Amino acid sequence: MGRRTRGMIVACLGAALSFPGQTPAMAKNFGSYGPVFPVTEPDFLEEILSRFRMMEENGGLAQMERDMQARTRDYLERPQSAAILAPAEEYRAFQFDPSIVLDRDLADHQGTVFARAGTRVNPLEHSGFSKRIVVIDGDVEDQVGFALAEGNELDTLIVIAKGAPLDLMRRHGRRFWFDQDGVIVNRFGLEHLPSVITRADPVLLIEEIPTGEDGQ
Repeated sequence: MGRRTRGMIVACLGAALSFPGQTPAMAKNFGSYGPVFPVTEPDFLEEILSRFRMMEENGGLAQMERDMQARTRDYLERPQSAAILAPAEEYRAFQFDPSIVLDRDLADHQGTVFARAGTRVNPLEHSGFSKRIVVIDGDVEDQVGFALAEGNELDTLIVIAKGAPLDLMRRHGRRFWFDQDGVIVNRFGLEHLPSVITRADPVLLIEEIPTGEDGQ
């Protein structure tokens, strides 16, 4: 390819890449408009460590630890109640069927299916649990006394929907369980306290029993 041919190709490419009616742009120095500073950013990790060192020196870190310990103690002493139920004013009893319908196949560790989706399963048929469950308001002394009189730890579980379980344990020398997140109250549809849950195969019997002056 000759020099002239190469020159024509370059000229054609230049014309194709330029916009009509525009002349080729030339570089131009517009000067400086204000001072220019280098971009500097503090190290994020070093900033955190620096603040921790400062808190350690002025006692802030130790105070934070004490506050966290205090909040933990407060929560253990009196967990937040998920459900506030009124006291039972009259005796009421109803049955609760704990059966569930499987939404998928269940298999063992070897992949052998032992229960198909759609199967109705009653947990009572596969469990030997027979303890009575007494659910109470731990802040009501009449209900606490009622629960303690219902049986010992071998045959009765005392569950509080509201109150201070550790304080009750210290005062009565008996374990009190707390209904975390209202699981028991919601699962069994409890509406009043105290409620006593007992096994009555193939269902559970739930009784609302009034206490106090008008109680039984």
